[in-house]
Amino acid sequence: MLRRGDKTRTFAIRPFAAASVAGVLALLFTTYVGATAYLIYRDDLLGAAVSRQVSMQYAYEERIAALRSELDRLSSRHAVQTSGVEEQLAQLLDKQELIERRQSALDGIVARARGSGVEVASTDTATPLAYAPEPDPQDPIARLLEAPKPGEHTDAAVRPILSNVRASLDDTEAELTEAVASVAAAADEEVDRLTSALAPIGVDVGGPQNETAEPEGGPFVPATGLHFVERTALLGRTLDEIDALRHAAFARPVGMPVKATRVSSRFGNRLDPFLKRAAFHSGIDFVAASGTIVRATAPGIVVDTGWNGGYGKMVEVEHADGVTTRYGHLSRVLVSVGDRVDTGMPVGQVGSTGRSTGPHLHYETLRNGKAVNPAAYLAAGKALRTGF
Repeated sequence: MLRRGDKTRTFAIRPFAAASVAGVLALLFTTYVGATAYLIYRDDLLGAAVSRQVSMQYAYEERIAALRSELDRLSSRHAVQTSGVEEQLAQLLDKQELIERRQSALDGIVARARGSGVEVASTDTATPLAYAPEPDPQDPIARLLEAPKPGEHTDAAVRPILSNVRASLDDTEAELTEAVASVAAAADEEVDRLTSALAPIGVDVGGPQNETAEPEGGPFVPATGLHFVERTALLGRTLDEIDALRHAAFARPVGMPVKATRVSSRFGNRLDPFLKRAAFHSGIDFVAASGTIVRATAPGIVVDTGWNGGYGKMVEVEHADGVTTRYGHLSRVLVSVGDRVDTGMPVGQVGSTGRSTGPHLHYETLRNGKAVNPAAYLAAGKALRTGF
């Protein structure tokens, strides 16, 4: 029955129709419940699947992150190793450059020492190269400078190579130090030799003195553990002393006045060749053929020429430090008073003028007007010429 306002309608439903409607409603309800249950169950399956997928993705990402971390660690370690190798190579290259500079300095000192008459053996050293501009492909150092390969810059692979190169450079540095010591010893010997030869002729063997220097003294104690630069500086001063000694000596009459075959009479007391009585001979007589060139024995100025009593024709030359030389019994004079002469310049010719028994050169050396033995000067000249 359906009532709407004042109207009422009545419907009669047969039992079969009612059962059919009820069955349809029941079917719809059952379908709804089943569909709902299915949807709920399916959502659970999908959630589990999504959850597993997310977990796998997280695990993968974590693995990727771990691998990246390990890769960064290995890369950092490799960079540290490579940096260490490059730093050590840089040190070796710096040391090689230092050794090359020292070798160059030593070569200069050796050349100067030989120029000063110091006998020096060869001081060349085989400087090992830590790197060459065009390296041999098989050179281990060259390989280290190339792009690194996996495992190539490990400590085990690099340490022996760097150790060998460093040891070789150390040996070369030690050889250079020994070479400097050797040259210094030779220079000291030369100073001693020149000192012994030049002291008798009045050369100041003490070296130049600085008037403004403070008083100094004390016993001599050899220095030890000197640096290469200090050794070369001391050696340079020793060579300066040698040069100063030679310069001062060559200003004295240390040359030979004539190429003599023999000495007929020496400086000192002798029997006079004419009177056969004891007499003092103020020079040395060199036997030489008439006309033989007589040469100045040191730089100087001619202060006297011409006939001079028993000297016959004579030339007198004034040198440094109050020293003069006389050349007597000449047959011919080749210079004039006031002429400046150098060592080895002709001043006359051998003769037999004056008080002479035959052609020879009477050669005198005077210091501050007093005759001294020319043999000391000639011996000094021989010592100076040794090594040239």
